[in-house]
This record gives sequence, C-alpha cells and structure tokens, in this order.
Amino acid sequence: MVNFKNSACHGLTLIELLSVIAVIGILSTQLNVISLRQSRIRHDIDNGIQELVSGLSLARAAAVAENTLVTFCRSDNGADCQGKWEQGSIIFTDANADHVVNGNDRLLFRLPPFPAAGKLTFNSFQNKQYLQLTARGSTSFQNGNFTFCPSDGDLTLARQLIVNLTGRVRHARDSNGDGIVENAQGKPLSC
Repeated sequence: MVNFKNSACHGLTLIELLSVIAVIGILSTQLNVISLRQSRIRHDIDNGIQELVSGLSLARAAAVAENTLVTFCRSDNGADCQGKWEQGSIIFTDANADHVVNGNDRLLFRLPPFPAAGKLTFNSFQNKQYLQLTARGSTSFQNGNFTFCPSDGDLTLARQLIVNLTGRVRHARDSNGDGIVENAQGKPLSC
C-alpha cells in the first residue's frame, strides 16, 4: 500500500492555475498590441512612400503633357517651396524655372504631410531641395533619392526612392535579406 500523506508530489491549486493563465493572457495581449502598432507604422510609411511615387509620376506626366517644366518641391503651406519634405509638397508648372509659383505658373497638386513620424529628405546630384522635370519627362540633371528615416531610428522601417536622370522612380530593395534596404550603391541605408 502507498502512503499518500508523506508523498513529496504536490499539484497546482485552481487559483494558481488561473493566475498563470491570466499572466499568459496579459503577455499575449501586450505582444499583439505591439505587433499591431508595428503593422500600423509600417502601413503608414508604405502609404507615404506610395503617395510620393504617385506625386513624382504625376509631375513627370504633367511636364510631358503640358510641354513645360514642372517643379516638385517641399511645402509646409501648400503654396510655396519652403519647410521640410515630411510637412508636405507641391507640384506646379514652372515656365521660368525659378522654382516659385508666379506669373502663368499653375499649382497642379498638393501632397499632404508624410503620414508617419520621421524625416523625409531629398538628395540630388545638384543638391537642390526641389526636383524639376523637363517637357521630355527627364529631370533637370537632378537624379537622386528620397529617403525616409523613422523617428525611432528603426532601420527596418527606413525607405528610399531612387530617381534616375530620365525621371523614373524605383524603390530601394533589401537584396541581402537583412531587413534593411540598400541604396543605389548597394550599401545599407543609414539614418
């Protein structure tokens, strides 16, 4: 016969079991919230980049269709070339190439502020903070890139658009699978 009084084997009480289940539930919920937040940030960044691609395509198409120079620049007020890229941008015809809406120039489109927190920069061959597209659809010798760096510094969320001399745009890709996209020279983006 086995004596159960002196046995060293103890089970969990119902209260202990419920406590463990509650802790697991809370941790699982926290992980889901973090995952949803990351998904939302990634979605906002991708939408902002897509709006930028659409704006660049519209500027190029307008330059060709209207047979005139079109300027794409940063604009915090939706009317003038000023402010920071992440605050918004404008596209307008620019007959005298002075990157100012004046004379017979027409405002064609306003892009809203970038939907994610971070910094959007434009680096071009001539180091100007505007992009001009000629009546042929090419840049005015301003090939370069738009780079988005998130405010938290997470390089897996950094994005880059590369604009070539012909005015065409392509997304920088992560060719080595490390989660960080590479620039036109094949080096990982840095923010």
